[in-house]
Amino acid sequence: MLVLKYELLKSYIEASGLKQKTVAEKARIPKAALCAILQGNRRCEVGEYARICEALGVPLGEFLKSAKTDVKEVVRDG
Repeated sequence: MLVLKYELLKSYIEASGLKQKTVAEKARIPKAALCAILQGNRRCEVGEYARICEALGVPLGEFLKSAKTDVKEVVRDG
């Protein structure tokens, strides 16, 4: 089972400069659900990850590849 860290997802959102509300709207998920995911209080479903990646303009394959990368490196590379 693949588990992506919520910290990595949060770093992508912060690096994008988008507000969480905007990402949630673009990804078609409730803002409360996105907040819970980013706080580590809720697991993110694969479909949600895909829609969040799409909202951020990050290819899903690249995101999955980066899941093994240090969060600092992901933020630095943008």
